[in-house]
Amino acid sequence: MITSSRFSSLLALVIALTGIAPIFFWIERFPQLVVVAALLIGLQQQWRGEWQITNRQFNLALVPVFIWYLLQYSRSNPIQPVVSVLVIMLAARLIGEKSVRNLLQINLLALICLASRSLYDLSPVFLLWLAVMMLLLPVSLVMLTFAGQNSTLLLGRRELTRLVVAALLITAATLPATALLFPVLPRTAFPMWQFLAAPETGSPGMSDRVEPGSSANIGTSRTLAFRAELPRQPQPPYWRGTVFNRMTGNRWVRDAERSTDRVTPTGTRISLTIYPEPSSSLILITLDAPFGIDSARTRMMPDLVYELVRPPGKRFSYTVQAATDGLLRSKDLPRQLEQYLQVPAGLQNAFVQQGAEISKKGRTSADRLQLVEELFSRGGYRYSRQDLPTGPDALYRFFFETRQGHCEFYASSAALLLRLAGVPSRLVGGYLGGEYNEIGGYYLVTEDLAHVWVEVYLDGKGWQRFDPSRFAVNAGAVWQEPARATLGMRLRYLLDALDYRWNRAVVTYDFERQAEQVRLAARKLKDFEQGLSWKQLIWAGGMVIVIAAVWFLKRRIRLLHSPEQRLIRQLYRLLSKRYGRSVPVQELGLFELAAATGDPLVQQFADLYGAAVYHDRRLNPEELRQLRRLLQQLARAQQRP
Repeated sequence: MITSSRFSSLLALVIALTGIAPIFFWIERFPQLVVVAALLIGLQQQWRGEWQITNRQFNLALVPVFIWYLLQYSRSNPIQPVVSVLVIMLAARLIGEKSVRNLLQINLLALICLASRSLYDLSPVFLLWLAVMMLLLPVSLVMLTFAGQNSTLLLGRRELTRLVVAALLITAATLPATALLFPVLPRTAFPMWQFLAAPETGSPGMSDRVEPGSSANIGTSRTLAFRAELPRQPQPPYWRGTVFNRMTGNRWVRDAERSTDRVTPTGTRISLTIYPEPSSSLILITLDAPFGIDSARTRMMPDLVYELVRPPGKRFSYTVQAATDGLLRSKDLPRQLEQYLQVPAGLQNAFVQQGAEISKKGRTSADRLQLVEELFSRGGYRYSRQDLPTGPDALYRFFFETRQGHCEFYASSAALLLRLAGVPSRLVGGYLGGEYNEIGGYYLVTEDLAHVWVEVYLDGKGWQRFDPSRFAVNAGAVWQEPARATLGMRLRYLLDALDYRWNRAVVTYDFERQAEQVRLAARKLKDFEQGLSWKQLIWAGGMVIVIAAVWFLKRRIRLLHSPEQRLIRQLYRLLSKRYGRSVPVQELGLFELAAATGDPLVQQFADLYGAAVYHDRRLNPEELRQLRRLLQQLARAQQRP
């Protein structure tokens, strides 16, 4: 057993912890220490019933806090002072007197502290904490209602169970309104802290150049680059980003003025939705190769490179229509081939001789491409990100000496040889593969999967994808299929799927999608109205009337067949027949009727019936049997002469 006031106070501590925990590691050290101390003191007060600060002390203690954080408030630091004051106010309330009013203030401050989590981060963890808060608050409000009437009211397990059930019903009753308002109300698609404080964000996007030999070791990062929702592909997909069309020394760069050749993908279209991680990069990743993107905030280059018009500043998504066969038809390329044959000045003679030999042996561009493939497949090249050749002769040392490098070395040397052999070529930067989340139905593509490959122009066909890294002797170990999902991996997939659904349903649900939902609803309503006829309207109205009538009759029948109703009606019928007009049976209450008749059987019936029904309790089976026996005795007594 526990009193209503004590239970309300303990529940207030739990609610305060629920409000503070999500933002604890975002606030400064001083508010952290204050709130931890307040929680410990609050628990000690509940355990030993020791001192509590008064409202006067509470207000005086907060004055210097307000002044201190008011001085810290600025345009570049608008969030931390406000949240810190809220946390300290909540901490002060936790060690104060626990009146109903103060407990309500604790609930409100805890809810505001929890809401302030969205100023720092919009991850789905906030949703979990909010769900806990929405379960605790109704319980607290119902309990405070009881405590306000009687603070010493004792509650057992049965009463607490009923209380929790009633509070859960209150929460459940709000769900329909929440679902109705969600598509309508505006929301932010990015944390306000990042927007107001304008922190610099690292770019997880691709580099704007390819320069093999710039570093001896290439680090790997498991930072998420994007998610792509589409069915699992039979082969690791190539994700197209940008095209590098000009080579200077060892460096490949993109020259937008040269990207004028218009190409068109071939093959079966598939649709996918991409959710990139926040980045400063303007390049949009697509599946190689895209037919188009549904976003109006982008511009498309003729070589199928898509860029944002301006930085998004928030999470967003876009839908891509693409094919995966790696072939691009060109409409007006032949007069522009010369730019894809240029090589840097001062190239080593070994490269020039190798290119000339390929050109001599191969009669067509397809034959020359096959010769380059044979060089890589028979050359014993290994794929590696460590101990790489550096300097201006890095490509030469990779191809002719060390035979060890990563995708930039493979793609750069292959494109260089093809150009020397008279075959137009260029580099494409993007990503290769990804970890497929079976639970969510999407690919997880991380930064360590960044990749560079070659596009070769074949006479009569168009641009064909060519990836020389596939011919490395250890390619199977580098690009092997992921291992079978373990329990730990499935748990990670589940958590990531929750994060993905949160971003999809909440964070990226912006005004554009709201307007789209309104337009869709309007179209469906218009189609529905156009499809209706007077006959259908009459049938629908008739069905509504029938359903309402059945509901009304069912409710009436249920009342008439209530055991309590049947017993009391049977009693009044028996007594009306027995006493006639001598006793106004229908005008008297049950206990008045027992006194007027003076019948001990009627008195027993009244006592037993009133002890249950008049105290808001239904009759149990034993009481029903006793009342029926009393009615039978009354009926037999009436039949006696």
